[in-house]
Amino acid sequence: MRLLAVGHVTWDRLQDQETLGGTVCYAALTARKLGWEAGVLTAAGADFDPLRDLPGVAVFVEPSSATTRFVNLYDSEGRRSQALASRAQDVALTALPDAWRDPDVLLLGPVAGELRGAFATAFAAEVVGATAQGWLRRFDPDGSVSPREWPNPKADLAGVHALFLSEHDLPSAGEWARKRLSNVPIVAVTRGWEGVTLLTRQGVHQVPGLPRSEMDATGAGDVFAAAFLVSYRETGDVVEAAAFANCAASCAVEALGAQGLGDRGEIEKRLSLRRRLLEEGEWDE
Repeated sequence: MRLLAVGHVTWDRLQDQETLGGTVCYAALTARKLGWEAGVLTAAGADFDPLRDLPGVAVFVEPSSATTRFVNLYDSEGRRSQALASRAQDVALTALPDAWRDPDVLLLGPVAGELRGAFATAFAAEVVGATAQGWLRRFDPDGSVSPREWPNPKADLAGVHALFLSEHDLPSAGEWARKRLSNVPIVAVTRGWEGVTLLTRQGVHQVPGLPRSEMDATGAGDVFAAAFLVSYRETGDVVEAAAFANCAASCAVEALGAQGLGDRGEIEKRLSLRRRLLEEGEWDE
């Protein structure tokens, strides 16, 4: 099984440390932890070294004058504010070999509007996901990041099966997500430790998470997206995939960057704990 993630790799500054980030990095590393082959299509500067920074991942890089860099700050309620310090050029298909045009799972993971047009239609992927965040950001002259309206979601989401966003990405994320069902059949709105609201054209599911002490929530939504797509490709069950992804994300928040990613064994342990807590009436699913 192969997962290809498309978008910018980033260098993220948090707590006076600089770590590798970007949806594509978290997604590829998550897929690797789950036993899949993983690839990344990106644009980056010379300060990104694929062999050093993403060992074991097939990385296809369009050379750029800079790598995308963010400064991340979190408030006491876990809300993130960001500033863009530099940006790589848009991602193009020129660096991608034909052998990677038909992955089992494709994840479009823009962080700074670097994917233009109906990107998914250039691939023959069986399951296609997209994280909304990179299309929903406006960058002020000083680099400050704020929400914006998505200019053309119909075109950008052509060929996409599942869309992922955080409840913090937009002021009215739930209402906005329901409208996106006209573009994609599945929309997942992550709600941190509380879990995810899973919207499909057949109905809405509230899928509880597994609360954990958070050290760093950066990338948790990206881990959720990758784990969901892997599980959905393997099982075909959206609710099961969401529960699996919730537990994968609960591992990620316990360490800085991607250091806490869990393998299948750890995720299965957390799924068992989650089931027991549900049976004991801790939550209603």
